[in-house]
Amino acid sequence: MSNSPCSPCLDLSDICQAVKQNNKSYIHCVQTLHRKLLSHQKQIKCMVKKILFPVLLFIVSCTSHNPEVKSVKPKNHSKHKTVAPTRSHGPWIVKSYPGAQDKTTARKYVMLETEGVFSNSTVSNNYLNADIIVDKVNAGILLHKSKKTSPSEKFMGPVHIRMKNSGGNELDLTSSRAWNKSGGIMIERNNNDYSQFRIFMLQSDGMIKVEIRDDSSSSLYQFDINAAGFADAFGQI
Repeated sequence: MSNSPCSPCLDLSDICQAVKQNNKSYIHCVQTLHRKLLSHQKQIKCMVKKILFPVLLFIVSCTSHNPEVKSVKPKNHSKHKTVAPTRSHGPWIVKSYPGAQDKTTARKYVMLETEGVFSNSTVSNNYLNADIIVDKVNAGILLHKSKKTSPSEKFMGPVHIRMKNSGGNELDLTSSRAWNKSGGIMIERNNNDYSQFRIFMLQSDGMIKVEIRDDSSSSLYQFDINAAGFADAFGQI
């Protein structure tokens, strides 16, 4: 058989040599690829470490500055006694007359302290302190000239009382009895004056202007009574 230049005839040794060279190339490629993969894995691990480390530091810093807050249970106040609210009677005060041993059965009354002026033949518009006392039976007016510690004014004859509320309603009363031995003015129920006074007070709201004239001494006493809260206070006695 003649050897053609276009189709060379290869013997077995040439084929084996070619196979060996091709295997070496394949093995070289595989090794190169493996080295590249290892290199990429190292780079990826390094990148992951670089990313994870700051993230972990941030998480740790946040948790360290925000400690766990323990929930506080609200206190149970059911064991404590409920304190009844104190009712406001405005300027009126509920009191009890002295002398009773049992306070629960003591006679109660309401009281208002106010200020005004008095005039007579020698003085004009001098300071006046007035105490208004109302119970279930009578009412009283105690007048103290010049200062509140002065004794109650005593009257030798009847006095005339005129009251006018903020609605323009008027009430005229006359009293000839003292509140007690120390003095004062009593508004009693025998002549129906007390009933008129009590109804007038209950129906009034705001300031009531009061004038008391003593004909025996030509004295005039003027002051205001604040009716706010009187009805509530009177309902407690």
